Amino acid sequence: MKKYLKYWPFLVFAAACFVYYWRVFLKGDVPFPGDLMVGAYLPWLENKWGFPTGVPVKNPLISDIFSQFYMWKSLVAESWRNLQIPLWNPFSYSGYPLMANFHSGAFYPLGFLYLLLGDIKGWDFMVILPSFATAVTMFLYLRQIKVKTVGAVVGGLTYAYSGFAISWAQFVTAAHAMIWMPLIFIVLEKFFDSKKTYYLYYLPLIFFLMITSGHFQIMVYISVLTVIYFVWKWMETKDYRLFLATIIPGLLTMGLAAFQMLPTLELTKYGLRSVENYISGYNYGLLPVKYLTTLIAPDYFGNPATGNFFGVFNYHEAIFYTGILAVFCFVLSLFLFKTNKYVRFFVVAAVIAFLFGFDTPLGKAVYTFNVPGLSTSAAGRVAVIFSMSLAVLSGIVLSNLDKISFKKIIFTIGVIGVAYTTIYYLARFTDGILLSPNNPSMLLGQRRAVTLRNLILPGAFVGLYSVIFLMAKKWKALTGLLIVVICLEMFRFGWKYIPFVPERIVYPDTPVITFLKEKAKTEIFRIDRERAEIMPPATWMQYRFMSPSGYDPMAIKDYASAYQEEINGNLSGLVGRYSELERYDSKALGDFNVKYLLAVKRDSVGKLGGNNITYSIDQKRWIKVYESEATAVLENLDYQPRARYLGDDGGEIQITSYTPNTIKIAYVDGANKTLLLADTWYPGWKAFVNNKEVNIEKCNSIFRCLNLTDESGEVVFDYQPASFWLGLKISIISAAMTLIGLVILRR
Repeated sequence: MKKYLKYWPFLVFAAACFVYYWRVFLKGDVPFPGDLMVGAYLPWLENKWGFPTGVPVKNPLISDIFSQFYMWKSLVAESWRNLQIPLWNPFSYSGYPLMANFHSGAFYPLGFLYLLLGDIKGWDFMVILPSFATAVTMFLYLRQIKVKTVGAVVGGLTYAYSGFAISWAQFVTAAHAMIWMPLIFIVLEKFFDSKKTYYLYYLPLIFFLMITSGHFQIMVYISVLTVIYFVWKWMETKDYRLFLATIIPGLLTMGLAAFQMLPTLELTKYGLRSVENYISGYNYGLLPVKYLTTLIAPDYFGNPATGNFFGVFNYHEAIFYTGILAVFCFVLSLFLFKTNKYVRFFVVAAVIAFLFGFDTPLGKAVYTFNVPGLSTSAAGRVAVIFSMSLAVLSGIVLSNLDKISFKKIIFTIGVIGVAYTTIYYLARFTDGILLSPNNPSMLLGQRRAVTLRNLILPGAFVGLYSVIFLMAKKWKALTGLLIVVICLEMFRFGWKYIPFVPERIVYPDTPVITFLKEKAKTEIFRIDRERAEIMPPATWMQYRFMSPSGYDPMAIKDYASAYQEEINGNLSGLVGRYSELERYDSKALGDFNVKYLLAVKRDSVGKLGGNNITYSIDQKRWIKVYESEATAVLENLDYQPRARYLGDDGGEIQITSYTPNTIKIAYVDGANKTLLLADTWYPGWKAFVNNKEVNIEKCNSIFRCLNLTDESGEVVFDYQPASFWLGLKISIISAAMTLIGLVILRR
């Protein structure tokens, strides 16, 4: 029995994961905000889906999960199943890069299990795994730096169920990137402890996993922290041989990820993210000082899951909450600052991360100087570093609690007590801290009531942790209680925020969707939708419908500009990640191959379910061909085929095969004519006419055109991005050198 008792931490992590996701394991629910999709948007809203009064919506602020992340994983898996590299997404923006957008995680090794498990079970796996894996990797790191087992377990749980990890869990990318950060530090520890260079050759492999997991900003933060951690460790020895030993592994790390990074950098060049002004409207996500209150009470400014959130920006973009125990341990760690080098490093790391995430001169500097990789994203994502730092400090403090006097523990309890009393006083007796432009319909009294109510449980946990620390001499006996309390605190937070839904409302079919699916079996066309509460961007991708509209922060700038000018008639020059209809010009949409338009049916007072369609849609050019209770499918009388002759109605063109990366077109009577394919022009597409490569020209601002000379034949468009193939060659060479380095140096 003793032989197996040493594995008890892993049993704790497994049990915690099972309890947190019990609805998945025992009820078959899916950790996915399907309630928001089918409970707020047509055509799904027409059905109650087994709920007496319709689907209740839990969290309205995480629509990106069903508008992007779930579908990207599904598209990637489908491509691999069809033995195709997931390079191109033909379903939004008239086509745009899939792998190059980085967030799709097309080559993430754990994503291949998604391929085998299917969409639903694969998604369950992608969401659940990080909660177990991050706890394990943090535990292993803490044990590597000589933290006792109990402290390492607590640190692992703190890291795995921190507010950042939980609130980003269903975005899958950030949570998976968190798995690999502790392993990087383990490798560096082993290298400096043993002075054996072969340990460094594990770094390219671990960084490969972290980079392909699919979150660019987290990758940048982890990379920067890794460099700082290495320099900090090196300063202890100042052995230049150790410094030089990192050069080759460092180059291999960059080389191994070249196949992903080169296409992403290419898309950055053509994309709009660097010119988009989206984040500046929210003060770049920099948090006001009053958000210090959320370190103890995460719902001080309400919670979107209860419909009373009045904080700044978006809830999950502003979450530094790592648990109240972590706050206790941060204060206690200051008493170990002089004697423990790891405490010094992670206290400084936590403070700097805090300064970068809050509205401070340091935080503003990132955006003032346009720091690459960071200035286009919300500042609050640096909370990943803050969460790791506090998790490490928690493990160290609990491992060294016997070195902290009872008087210092009393002092810490007093500090936390004063902090809690202060934030209670601010809510109870002042108005300024409750003021916010968000949720203006909430009266000041309502906000105060929300805050005071949401201070009750944090107050109880402050008291409970205080009692546990006062009984520190009986620490071993309290181990189980401490773990249970940590789980209670963090699970309560997660269960409140994260939705779990029945499998039946994960992209369900409706009569309207079935109608369009049947049409898509024999035709190639695009759809669009009225800019209203109907099929929000870009949910049509999951049904494999194609559209000129789209939503992606990495959208192609020229396409977004053409969409605004040609479809919406908007000549302002302003573009963003959303390309949505502002007008319903049948001719312009027809040129973009839009055959069907989804519109909302309303009654005379604007309620869903009548027979009226918005006056903005000219029903002389859009004919109703199918309808349900509140949704109409309109056919465009000015529809143009996807492939056609430019400015010439003669001849015949037929698309014989259409897959994401390859399109085949048969044509006749085409000599001296221009063939137009209404798909987005982008570098990397090659064209072959009767097996001879020809140049692809950009026409109508964005589409692909070919000048034909042969009377008839076959045109093949093939996506072969040079950036990917060059990167793949570099990556293969780097992988081979990494493995050779591991084998030779280990011997």
